[in-house]
Parts: sequence; C-alpha cells; structure tokens
Amino acid sequence: MERLSTLDASFLYMETPETPMHVAGLGIFAPPPSGGDVFKSFHDHIAARLHLLPFFERKLNAIPASVDNPVWIHEANVDLDYHIRQMAVPRPGTMEQLRTLIARLHMILLDRSRPLWQYYVIEGLEGGGFAIYVKMHHSGIDGGAGMAALDIIFGSSPDPTPIAQRPARTLSGASEPTLLELVGKTYEDFWQQQRRMLETLPDVGKALANIGRRLIEDLGRGSNAFVIAPKTIFNVAVSKQRSFGTTTISLSEVKAVGNATESKVNDIVMAVCAGALRRYLLEHSALPKESLVAALPVSLREPGNTEMNNQVTMMLCSLSTDIADPMTRLTAIVASSRDSKARLGDVKGAMPTDITILGAPVVMTGLAEWMGRTKAADRLPAMVNVLISNVPGPRKPMYCAGAQLENYFPVSIPSHGGALNITVQSYMDNLDFGLIACRTAVPDIQRMADMLVEEFQALKQAAHIRPSTDDIESIEIGAAK
Repeated sequence: MERLSTLDASFLYMETPETPMHVAGLGIFAPPPSGGDVFKSFHDHIAARLHLLPFFERKLNAIPASVDNPVWIHEANVDLDYHIRQMAVPRPGTMEQLRTLIARLHMILLDRSRPLWQYYVIEGLEGGGFAIYVKMHHSGIDGGAGMAALDIIFGSSPDPTPIAQRPARTLSGASEPTLLELVGKTYEDFWQQQRRMLETLPDVGKALANIGRRLIEDLGRGSNAFVIAPKTIFNVAVSKQRSFGTTTISLSEVKAVGNATESKVNDIVMAVCAGALRRYLLEHSALPKESLVAALPVSLREPGNTEMNNQVTMMLCSLSTDIADPMTRLTAIVASSRDSKARLGDVKGAMPTDITILGAPVVMTGLAEWMGRTKAADRLPAMVNVLISNVPGPRKPMYCAGAQLENYFPVSIPSHGGALNITVQSYMDNLDFGLIACRTAVPDIQRMADMLVEEFQALKQAAHIRPSTDDIESIEIGAAK
C-alpha cells in the first residue's frame, strides 16, 4: 500500500468528462519483417513483463470520507483483454485518419476501478506499418517515468531478451486494506511529512532570502519580474472534443541552429512554437499586442530515478510573440528562459516533494467540477497561454514485434483555461511534436503543426544554416523516408 502524493492525486481531482487527465504516446512502426500477428506478439510481450513495472499492477483505493489522497494497492488479476486492445484504420490508412482516431481515443476516460493504463494496437496503416497508442493516467507517471518505461513497453532489440519467471512473492497478490489500515496510513504519513518539513526549514530560509534578494535587484533595475499573460483564443473552457496534430523536425538540425545562435535545444523548440503560434493567431486575427506566456514543466527527478510518479514543477517563460523577426524573438526567449531558470533555482531546493492537505479530494474535485459547469475559464484572466513540454527520449532505436519504431508522438492534456498543449519528444534524430487541443478552440490544429516546420526553416535561414536535403517535415504514413 502506497499513498499518492498530493501532486499525483491532483490529476485525479482535476479530472472531469471534459478534462481527462491521462497522457499518451503514439508510436508508429515500420512494417514487421515477418508479417506475423502484431497484436498477439505485443500482447504476449506485455503479459510477460507486467511485474517489471509497478504501474501495470496497481490500482486506486480511496481513503474513507475522502479526507486524504487515495493509496495504490496491488491488483493480482489484471484483465489484459481490457488493457490491450486491437483496432484498425479504414483504407487507405493515412496519417490524417490516424490522427483523427487518436483524438477520439484520447477523449475516453480510464476506468478507475482498474490499473490506470490502456494500449491500442492499430493496424491497417498505409505502407504496411502499424501504430501503438500508449495511454496512462498522469496520477501515476510523468514524462521522465514514461521514458524509463519504454524499454519495457517496447524493447531496444528486434528480438527482446527473454524475461525471468515472475517472482513468487507477487503471484498471490494482496488483500485490500481494512478501514483501520487506511486511516492509520493517513495519519502516519501526515506526521512523517511534518517531520520532513521541519528538516527542510533551513532550505526554506535560504529560498526566502534568495527571493528577497531578487526582488531588491528587480526594484533597483526597475524591471518587472512578473510576466502577465494576455487573454487568447486558447484560454477558454474546454469541451470533450479533441483535435490532434503531429510533425517532426531534425534534432541535429536544431542543434546546428543552437550552436550558431548560442542557444539550447529547448530555446529553439520554444522559438519555433512561438513563431507558429504567432502566425496561427495572425491568421485568425487574434494575436494580442502583448507576448504570449508559456508554462514549461521542469523535472525535479534525480538522475537515475525511475519511480512511477510525478516529480515536476513549472516555470513561466515569455514567448516574445510580439516580435516579428525570428532571430530577435529567439534572443528574447533565451533571455527570458535564463531568467526563469535562475528564479526557479533560487527556490528549487526548498520545494516539498509531497504535502498532505486533509480534505483535498473534496475541495479540489469540487473546484474542478465548478470550473467545467460554470465555464469560468471563459471569463477569468489567463495565467498562461500554452503549455510547452520537451521530453528527452531514447537515442537508440526501439522495436515492437520485430519492427522498428519510426516516430513517437506525445499526446498530452488540454485543460480549462489552457485549451492547447504542445509536447515534443526526442527519439534518435527526431523531434516529434504532438499538439493536442480542444477541438472547439483549435479545430485546425494540423495547420499549426505544419507551421512548426515552416518556422524552423525560417529560423535556419535567419541563422544562416544551409538547408539540408535530409530535413524531416510533417510525417505521412507510407511517405518515402
């Protein structure tokens, strides 16, 4: 029995029919070399590895009266017929058809009475390949944990290493905790957290001192450290409907631009997104005079940590969408990013990794339901305009059923007040972009995805990087590589 942290559990409390809180990935694979049964191969692969990831064999158990976060308990009888499903797209099996299917699948809530994951094996793609849509609830996994799981979900070899027999201790499962055990666990965790908070008081003092120093410096320079986001067409209450867009650009080309401009990969990603957002809003006569503000997830995970939970925080960065010139915009984004990272560094060491808030399940769930019922996000000011996440992925090829993974597009979460989410996942020499949005707010999301490639070409030209014939543009199934 393991209690969810408040950060993990918050994704349960914020979930409504309009705002599913699962994250996903869309892996697109080359045609299998043997032409065998892809679904059976993947099904058997996962069945043999259930015990290697706790996430596969744990489910939620609520605390009585919802006074505290639920706990994870072991599920001894995982129904793989529910968790692993087989589908096919109709002919001709284009990328557009696949994106439409994924948008629909991403609308469907996971069953909380079961382990919170599902995989769809999708066949019938143009060119003979197949796709796997990997869907897991955000309450149990973040981007870093998801990448650590890929070696198990798929494999780093066309012929996966045989798995040792399941340890005997996990075969019998575990009984559900009693009322006394659940209540006892709540208060045990509460007092342990009070002790940990006392231990961190010196770090909190340093953080407060750093904040005070920054404030004095800002006042002395007359600068405004607080970035205010303008209201945009993305900052609305969301519906159940989703739109999904994808595109890919070359990681080595991005690094070349970064070297030429003394910026990092993440800076280039933000600059490309900023250019596409600026163009998209201009096309819709909806570009604010003020710069858009992005929320950027920042991992708190220590190197080598593969725990199946969330260890992230957020920082804000100006996207400088009020600047037309791509190089000037990139320079401004680099400066804003460095300032935000410095401010985050001032307090990062003092951030609690967990804290118990008694009654949080009732309060946070009620707030989420109120946001959806009243459509309050339509009237409230914007905190941020878009969430942009960059998740480092494997640099080695991955496989399933003997077929090589060609692209891995992330599929994340739109929410009330943030109808657009842009997540990029690196894989080998790809930067695979997955754009997910409320279909009512952003019906033509693939247009925005295509603009990412166009904006990267403009940035390369501005940085005087020679065009490459190997540039990867928007991926279409069956297209020549």
